[in-house]
Amino acid sequence: MRRIAVTGGTGFIGAVLIDQLLREDCAVRAMARNVRRLKPREGVEIIEGDLESAQALDALAAGVDAFLHLAGETHAKTEQDYARINVAGAERAAAAAAKAGARFVHASSLSARQPQASPYARSKFDSEAAVARASDGNYLALRLPAIYGPGDLVTLPYFKLVKSGFNFEPATEKPAKATILFVEDAASALIAAATRGATGAVYEVEDEEREGRYWSEIGDALSGVYGNTVTAFRIPKPAVALLHEGVRAAESIFGKTPSIRQGQVNELFHPDWVARENLFGQATGWRPKTPLKEGFAKTVRWYQEQGLL
Repeated sequence: MRRIAVTGGTGFIGAVLIDQLLREDCAVRAMARNVRRLKPREGVEIIEGDLESAQALDALAAGVDAFLHLAGETHAKTEQDYARINVAGAERAAAAAAKAGARFVHASSLSARQPQASPYARSKFDSEAAVARASDGNYLALRLPAIYGPGDLVTLPYFKLVKSGFNFEPATEKPAKATILFVEDAASALIAAATRGATGAVYEVEDEEREGRYWSEIGDALSGVYGNTVTAFRIPKPAVALLHEGVRAAESIFGKTPSIRQGQVNELFHPDWVARENLFGQATGWRPKTPLKEGFAKTVRWYQEQGLL
């Protein structure tokens, strides 16, 4: 039986990851700041702690075969918070795995390919270097693309927009394209990385469409699930930037955690988020199993069951 440590198990991808690990008869040890957010169940040992506790990380890593690191911050209030959690936290986790002799799998982001785009992208880029320093080379970093699926509330507004009959795309000089991956496939890639792939490497994780998809193709696939017709419109960057900064300012005034991260407009208007460099599937034989329309149908069904759509 493989013994797997997990951080970020209460998150969107992490919850699906733990379910898959249990189905594969792995023994899971998961760390959480709030243990009540991880439901007790057979096969899961829960460690209370966070990425700033070397003691908790050592306890998490002790005796495991692989350490899957998903914990991080996507919407931090400050650049310092990104560095503290995404960079220093990842480095401590990698050091704990190295001490235990476990393979370390780091969930990075495709945004790390453009570190100048945003503080978040910079932190993911820097986290890869931090993990390399701390892990003695026994690590893989997976640059995950945009992830969607049941349990995700970030993409819910887009699903609502297309249901209402509209689809938007950023008005870039060159039509924007992206890789988009179903959450169960993202989880399976992380599990595969526990045993496959050359260590000391950074891989980009692809979907089933090697050349990526235009925004219009993504909208058409979702409208096909709804059975409606959508009208596409292109939004200029200044308009989106004005809206985003207004939302961020309002949230800051009321002390809320930002729902839109600094620099997210730059990420949105970057024309190429297609996984194509050092592909994980190409190197290991892993393949995504969920076509886009099937994944959208599963996601729509979940939103409807939750009364969200």
